[in-house]
Amino acid sequence: MRFPFPEYVELVVKTNTNRLIPLLLLLGLSSASFAESDAHDGYDYEEVVVTAPFLDREAETVLPITVVSGEELLEKAANTLGETLKNEIGVNSASFGPGVGQPVIRGQTGRRVMALANGVGVTDVAAVSPDHANAVEAILAERIEVIRGPSTLLYGSGAIGGVVNVIDGRVPERLVEQTEFTVQQTHNTVNSENKTIVKLNAAAGNLAFHLDAFRRDNDNVEIKGFAIDEVAVEELEELVAEHLEEEGHHDEDDDHHDEEEGHDEEEFENTNGFIGNSDAESDGVTAGFSFVGERGFVGFSVNEINSNYGLPPGAHGHHEEEGHHDEDDEHHDEDEGHDEEEEGHEEVEFVRLDMESRRYDLRAGLDFADGWIQSIRGSLGFTDYEHSEIEFSEDGDAEVGTLFTNEGTEGRFTLTHRPMGNWSGVWGLQISDTEFAATGAEAFIPRSDITSRALFAVERYEQGNLTTELGVRLEDTTIDPNGPCEYDGSSNSLSGSVLYDLNTNSNIVVGYSRSQRTPGVEELFSNISASTCARFADDDDLVTHASTGLLEIGDPNLDDETANNFEVGYRLHSGAVTGQVNAYVNHIDNYIFLDLAGEEHEGTQIANWLARDAEFRGIEAEVSFDLVNNDDGTLNLRLFGDMVDADFDAGGNVPRIPAGKIGAELSYFAPVWSAHVHVTSVGDQDDTGELELSTDGYTNLSLYADYHLGLGNDSELKLFVRGDNLLDEEIRTHNSFLKNFAPEPGRSFTLGLRFEY
Repeated sequence: MRFPFPEYVELVVKTNTNRLIPLLLLLGLSSASFAESDAHDGYDYEEVVVTAPFLDREAETVLPITVVSGEELLEKAANTLGETLKNEIGVNSASFGPGVGQPVIRGQTGRRVMALANGVGVTDVAAVSPDHANAVEAILAERIEVIRGPSTLLYGSGAIGGVVNVIDGRVPERLVEQTEFTVQQTHNTVNSENKTIVKLNAAAGNLAFHLDAFRRDNDNVEIKGFAIDEVAVEELEELVAEHLEEEGHHDEDDDHHDEEEGHDEEEFENTNGFIGNSDAESDGVTAGFSFVGERGFVGFSVNEINSNYGLPPGAHGHHEEEGHHDEDDEHHDEDEGHDEEEEGHEEVEFVRLDMESRRYDLRAGLDFADGWIQSIRGSLGFTDYEHSEIEFSEDGDAEVGTLFTNEGTEGRFTLTHRPMGNWSGVWGLQISDTEFAATGAEAFIPRSDITSRALFAVERYEQGNLTTELGVRLEDTTIDPNGPCEYDGSSNSLSGSVLYDLNTNSNIVVGYSRSQRTPGVEELFSNISASTCARFADDDDLVTHASTGLLEIGDPNLDDETANNFEVGYRLHSGAVTGQVNAYVNHIDNYIFLDLAGEEHEGTQIANWLARDAEFRGIEAEVSFDLVNNDDGTLNLRLFGDMVDADFDAGGNVPRIPAGKIGAELSYFAPVWSAHVHVTSVGDQDDTGELELSTDGYTNLSLYADYHLGLGNDSELKLFVRGDNLLDEEIRTHNSFLKNFAPEPGRSFTLGLRFEY
């Protein structure tokens, strides 16, 4: 892997056969470089971290946590979680065209990263497929907390890679002293996007109220050059053909496929200067209220989100209608054979995804004045989720190709006990009960009832400068595909962490965890016969997963993933210089992934869900300097970077691992205005997986500025502008399934106006 920064900055750290990104020298995190000073405004380490078990300040947690809130969140909030968090250390975005951006934490995404809404799991189908968006909105958040590394003890086996908790205050836990009202309007030049956001928090007596709403719509996204990298697409096709030939597999219809090659290429028109079918529209509304007393609260909210977005040309494969393919008819002539095959294909011009999600939340908390129980908290979320993949044909007709539904309940209940000597602790129960279904021509996963039950406990010991946390989680998961192939598995997770305060300004953290993840429904039952609990005997019964373009085949006998994660970190959290550096090694037994089987059926590759041992190694760091700090303002410089390497024990790289990034941000904060210049340099990624091409690096330059105008009566008008990808680079991210079909947006400017009362 090559990084776009000078050789003299590099400090290579050898770990087995791979190297980690050289950040220590760059960031200068040596004790001799730190001078005592008053706390600055660049990083707020005083915030209480809601996602941590003991509601610590960010500097006191034993977990590697990032908090984005306040003005920083208003500046960074984007239409997807991944896009919002992509510049945080250890975090990247896995895009699938402009409408989707799932967060990637330390090289892991999908089922290994849990998205939460106010501490409770989000019920959607984002983990099932990379073209599905998360059913939670970053633009409505009051704060977003990211736990990097295994977090299964607190939030479930799906958090083996990390957690993103979106906290939006939809169920108020406090009474505001005066009504808070915000309305914001923005316009983005790269896609003519108009976005409106409205928020209201109010109180009357002991009742607290929350309302929010948003709407956004955009046209096609502008880019530099052509959307489809035709050279890369052809190179990948040649690589696949060579692989199939080496494996000894030959498609008996190769001659006919050659004849159709030109036709296939015509199906996806390569657009110049924009990404086709990338227009989108979304809206949502939330209403919540609570009764808040001196010792607790109880409240309820309802939230509805609707989203309609398109997939770029080439992103969605085609399917065949059953009964139209006749491979045994040897008596038709060449023209008739061609006509029949043409008849067997849906001539889909483009595909749009229409998502509707309605969620009801019930939350309560109670503090006790005395006794062993200090407080209890409970949350229940009920979700009705529907997701239609609508296929539009060349003649203008439209039909639902696949309908995904997910209805279920997510619950979490915690008890905090009073300190017993030097020990304090949090115990909890978590439940999940969902009904997942996929129906239609592209439904390759059976309807399934999925339930899980878990008990967890985290205990803390504090003595002088030393803080130790020990945790355990026991979880049982059942996936019933309504047949004889039921999966019933259990996962057990343990963790231990030590935080030692070197002085009042800094500490070190050492942690070890053994976390387990049970397989997901798509990993177990994709294209599996309900009668035999094995791959279909006839390959004609296999259904293509359209977003990946593969015939994916599950394995009902997959074992749990077991991650053994060790990491060490150093944090400096006050003074003129603040920062952190973390290094980790995460060895995962039975790492579940899609393996290309070296065979194909009717021109479509076959991929099997397999398990191999893998190891992830990485380093991440950031440091912030107050260059100027006086009554006129603060000038702050932030340097940051991260890298992760991942390979299989048996040899070969784990696919779609993000390239290392390094960057700098120079910010000036004055009493009524601020300005920020941000540059991120992403390296080339040539540590590729099987049948995967390398990806060029890029430099992303952005600029942000705002001006605050006081209007009296505690109201304020804020004008702001943001410029992204100012160098207008062609950005293709390695961890995107669509890197050869849809680059990231070109140069853009966002103009905004926000009124706050």
